[in-house]
Amino acid sequence: MAEEVSPPPARRRAPGGRLVFGVVGLLVAAAAIWFGVRYVQDSARYVSTDDALVDSNLVSVAPLASGTLSIWQVKPGDTVRAGQVIGEVKPAAGSAYLNITAPIDGTILRVDGKEGQVVAQAQTLAYVANLNTLYITAYIDEGMIHKVHPGQPVEVTVDAGGGIVYQGTVREVLGAAAGSFALIPSSDRSNGNFTKVTQRVEVHIDIGPTDGAALYPGVNAYVRIRTA
Repeated sequence: MAEEVSPPPARRRAPGGRLVFGVVGLLVAAAAIWFGVRYVQDSARYVSTDDALVDSNLVSVAPLASGTLSIWQVKPGDTVRAGQVIGEVKPAAGSAYLNITAPIDGTILRVDGKEGQVVAQAQTLAYVANLNTLYITAYIDEGMIHKVHPGQPVEVTVDAGGGIVYQGTVREVLGAAAGSFALIPSSDRSNGNFTKVTQRVEVHIDIGPTDGAALYPGVNAYVRIRTA
């Protein structure tokens, strides 16, 4: 006669397991509450956007007359002074050579002209900007712009800046939505298919001296404006 085999006794769960899960759950809930409170506080005290970029007083360099670019030796990265002769044009009519001068103090950022090239009057041959007076252009949603005023402190981080936080100040808030300056309007209210689009207002932010940091005009930035 075969012996009956008793099933193995059921394993009891250690009470410590439930305690661990309970503690973890409390920690997760506490973290969620903390982040929620911080978010509400930040929303009340700050207006922030990542629709921002490093901007500059970019100026084009152009000849005053048509002709042949007989002398043109500047290259990207060159530092120039306002009024400095950086090129020479020989007019087609054979009159005296005309100098091309730098319009402002700054750094040559891009060069399109080449020595020996035939150029037209007012044709852009290079771009120059003063990298010591960079600023931030930010676009703020229309629903939040009423909180933004000149003089407010701003924290700025730049994607290409390695996490450095720059302390800035709101310089000016433009008096119209950014879409008002677009060549092609973002919406046409005259047709029967109007769809509301959230508009943004352009804000300029001074960041002051950057201590020699390599900031590039046009790169993305994130701004947090202290409003309270």
